[in-house]
Amino acid sequence: MLRKALLALSIAVLAFPCASFVFAQSANQVSVAVSPTNPGPNEPVTITLSSYIINIESADIEWSLDGRSKGGGIGSNTFSLTTKNIGVSSTVTVVVTPVGNAPITKTVTITPMSVDILWQATDSVVPPLYRGKAMPTSEGSVKFVAIPQIQSTAGSLLPSNSFLYGWSEDYAKDQANSGFAKDSFLASMDYLNPTKNIGVEVSTRDGGTTAQNSISLSPRAPEVLWYASSPLYGPLFNTALSDTYNVTGSETSLIAEPYFFSPGDPTSPLLKYSWQLNGQGVETPSIPNALFLHRDSNETGSATVDLSITSVNKLFQEAVMHLNLNLQ
Repeated sequence: MLRKALLALSIAVLAFPCASFVFAQSANQVSVAVSPTNPGPNEPVTITLSSYIINIESADIEWSLDGRSKGGGIGSNTFSLTTKNIGVSSTVTVVVTPVGNAPITKTVTITPMSVDILWQATDSVVPPLYRGKAMPTSEGSVKFVAIPQIQSTAGSLLPSNSFLYGWSEDYAKDQANSGFAKDSFLASMDYLNPTKNIGVEVSTRDGGTTAQNSISLSPRAPEVLWYASSPLYGPLFNTALSDTYNVTGSETSLIAEPYFFSPGDPTSPLLKYSWQLNGQGVETPSIPNALFLHRDSNETGSATVDLSITSVNKLFQEAVMHLNLNLQ
């Protein structure tokens, strides 16, 4: 009797249908990485999916951009796009369906923002009316200014003094010079480390929007350019002399104009000038960068002028120039 009861129970168990279970999935089981982290406008971006819980490689993945399907497939865990203009968002939606499980939906909104970095050599000497940019030199000081291009929800650019600034120098965070509304940063060029890397990360106070950028700057060696001076017109700064100058008159005035030296103490000389004529030292003129030459005869020939300029306060700022004179 007991045997018949057990047999009937076994048959009943075998006849019970097997259920197919679908487990609930959480969006946290799929990680989304955006590269670069803070993209700028019209910049290529790659989105990558990963998971330590589900098998991404065997999952069915479908991508869409701004509501339009962009395809996908099994194991299609990367998606590329190009960002729009500043402040214009792109919405990427991905649906991940693991084998035998419910789909997982992830949405990423990318709003491109940018920050420009401008720089100015604050202690680099250039001649009056010089239209070019003063270049930084070794041991010189440079000011960096961040110009963020970040929009409000209303679409207008936010003022630069409304952000948090995180500055870094040579890849090391400078906490003391970072903070709210600190949109400028001062650094000194280093002779032993000629390439200066300055980075900045700009974010809103709530941390909702972030932009970052970096710039590499190398010092430039100081230079000296030769110019002739006319008794009628004065220094002819419109044309610099090459390494050879033809002398046709009895009197010649030469101007040596220094570029990109750092100024010294106002109470002491800025630069030291050392002149040589035909290899022999000459006394520094009252105007130290101007040399007046008088020709005693009409004989033709050649002469040489050499000049060394060194900074009084900066150890590694020096320029040496040579000029050949053809006496005609």
